[in-house]
Amino acid sequence: MTRGLVMAATCLLVPTAAHVAAGGAAPVQAGFLLPAALLCVACVALADRRRSAGEIAAVFLLSQPVLHVLLTLGGHGDEMTSVLPGPSMLVAHVVSATALTVLLAGAENVAWSLAALSATVLLTRVRRLLASPPLVGPARIIVDGARLAVVPRGVVLVRSTPWRGPPVPAGTC
Repeated sequence: MTRGLVMAATCLLVPTAAHVAAGGAAPVQAGFLLPAALLCVACVALADRRRSAGEIAAVFLLSQPVLHVLLTLGGHGDEMTSVLPGPSMLVAHVVSATALTVLLAGAENVAWSLAALSATVLLTRVRRLLASPPLVGPARIIVDGARLAVVPRGVVLVRSTPWRGPPVPAGTC
């Protein structure tokens, strides 16, 4: 979910910040907020598995024109600019989408590498713990009145959950 929200925030915040920096009004109308919420839902849904740089680029390149139109319809201060972007605006959208794709594809690789590394380290430790023999040390003898008990020093790993299955009839254990 975090990966999807990061992608949605990147898709939304960079064009919106550029729009506001260019003199446009901050988009708070429902005509922008509803598609923004839908983009968030779509990005979270796309985060269900590892995405390639091409898939990330497709999301950015498809969201840029839609966001441009929505932000333009919100207006630029007192004047209303054309919905169709000029050549410099088109280049700016392509450059920002490319830069964001490179950054998020790298972040995606780092996130999946860290997940694989942590799983490897964790599973190695668990396997080593389960494969090691129980710790056995010299036994202590406890004298309790007429009774002698031998208590081994060490730890024995046992299952903490019972076996699943039908109940054992009384007297068979």
